[in-house]
Amino acid sequence: MDDDLPKLLRCWEGRLRGLERNKKILVIFILMLSMGLFFYSTSSKSALAGNSFRLINLSAEIIDPLSRIGKGIAMEDEKEKDIPILDKAEKQITNPLKEVILKLVVGYPIEEMAKDISEQDKLVASFLIAIAKKESAWGKRVPIKDGRDCFNYWGYRGGENPTDSGYSCFESTKQAVAVVGKRIKKLVEEGFNTPEKMLVWKCGSTCVGHDPVGVRKWVSDVGLYVNKLN
Repeated sequence: MDDDLPKLLRCWEGRLRGLERNKKILVIFILMLSMGLFFYSTSSKSALAGNSFRLINLSAEIIDPLSRIGKGIAMEDEKEKDIPILDKAEKQITNPLKEVILKLVVGYPIEEMAKDISEQDKLVASFLIAIAKKESAWGKRVPIKDGRDCFNYWGYRGGENPTDSGYSCFESTKQAVAVVGKRIKKLVEEGFNTPEKMLVWKCGSTCVGHDPVGVRKWVSDVGLYVNKLN
């Protein structure tokens, strides 16, 4: 029994050394595996980056042979690239003033002018809507010439193909908004920028001789819609 003890100790000593050796081998293996994964990941990213660069520089004819005759999908992509980014954004932007105007005038003849009016300065646009409401009920009472609508919804008197009563008879809704809008804009720039001051539209240089009740009503009615749109 005593003779077996040294042998047993030597046996266990050998086993322990073997375990230490195996641990070292395992640690080295793990380190090598980690380094391998790291370098693989790095090289993969570089390869992908290189491939992306090459794809970007492929000609349209290689990607889509129909591009040679101008009918390929790639050609459509090139056309899309030619559109400025700002223009794309502008196409998506709605006109909030137009939406407000349309809600007010839907069903009235002036509805056809909503887009052109909304492109005017906001205060000018509000006077165009407000005065048209007062003078023509948004196009329901208008000057007629040769049996057609003159698109004059503001009681405007100018040199444009005047009727027998002196009201301008416009060729189109666009011309009507352009001419009357220009006149109102000039008045606003001269300081006639409130319904009270805009009475020059109704009275001319002075309201003397006009019915005071009618004058006050004009200011009140025009002011109502100017305020709505501002």
